[in-house]
Amino acid sequence: MQAPGGEEGPGAGLPQPAQGGAAGAAQPPAEPAAAAPDNGGPQEGEQWEEEEYADARMEDRGVSDVDEGEGAAEGMALGEGGTAADGGQPEAPDKKRKAEDEPVREPAEETLADRMANRNCMQLGCSHYRRRAKIVTPCCNMVYWCRHCHNQVAHDEEPDPKKRHQLDRKAVREVVCGCCGLKQPKSKSCAVCGVTFGRYSCMECSFYDDDLSKDCFHCKDCGICRVGGRDNFFHCATCNCCYAQSLRDSHVCIENSMHANCPVCCEFLFDSVKPINIMLCGHTIHQECLRSLAVHHTFTCPVCMKSIMSAESMRGVWDELDREVAHTPMPAEYANIRVEILCNDCQAHSNIKFHVLGHKCAECGSYNTRRV
Repeated sequence: MQAPGGEEGPGAGLPQPAQGGAAGAAQPPAEPAAAAPDNGGPQEGEQWEEEEYADARMEDRGVSDVDEGEGAAEGMALGEGGTAADGGQPEAPDKKRKAEDEPVREPAEETLADRMANRNCMQLGCSHYRRRAKIVTPCCNMVYWCRHCHNQVAHDEEPDPKKRHQLDRKAVREVVCGCCGLKQPKSKSCAVCGVTFGRYSCMECSFYDDDLSKDCFHCKDCGICRVGGRDNFFHCATCNCCYAQSLRDSHVCIENSMHANCPVCCEFLFDSVKPINIMLCGHTIHQECLRSLAVHHTFTCPVCMKSIMSAESMRGVWDELDREVAHTPMPAEYANIRVEILCNDCQAHSNIKFHVLGHKCAECGSYNTRRV
């Protein structure tokens, strides 16, 4: 199973325009003074443009000439007395004025704010993440796009062992806007230019990312952000890590199994960004390191020595060893020597003949055994 790696909330919210009240509840706005035309009178088409603008303004407010509730009541009255064209009572003029007197919403400011917040999206960042903010590292007071960039310089490439260190992501308190360069307290958006630092942002982890295809989410039990989608993973309280839903009832629980180093490369697994596999025994290992073991014909867990594949999958390996043992007879002085073995897979004890190529378990047929 590949454990979620990597580094909740969306970008900084924008103030919503105030909603108009019920028809007639708001005070009518003051009419602006009309500008005097240059030629002393309206030009052709200006009256039409003004009416068209009024219709568009009414549509922007999301209301019709009459409020919905009033329109229903009006329809009932017209049903009894006929429409105005049929001789019924004409529509009261003050009803039309109610909608006209409502304050006009101006969505242009919100659209501009959205445009400012989303500029340079997916265009800035490093080889690890697409983001629009750099972090100020409190440990060395340097500016980097992400903690991995810092760790690469301050740990992997640092020649002096005494100066090597890694960044604690939760210790970050300041960021630098990638658009305007302002250094400021950690937040979801810039205090000056208003740009959103990441379409996904987590203040607890000091993490930003514009790439929503990763499905980042923050696990409160893990205490860090992960990728892969919250619905696709569950947090195992015993293993103390997020595992795929397919392993909910099928994995072997080992306490804090992910809070350990990879048994091959010794990198800490819990916050590693590399794909991780959960072996049948419950121990964890980098997927790349597990492949390297198979390339070198090592099919046992480096921690507990159990087989890394099921008995059915290992059957071909054991059959091949059977043929090699049969074609490699032991010298006469070793032919009748017997040894006690313990099977690493089924934990059974056996007493079998010694052979230099391996000792086969009498219970399960595995060659994954050791002498006792």
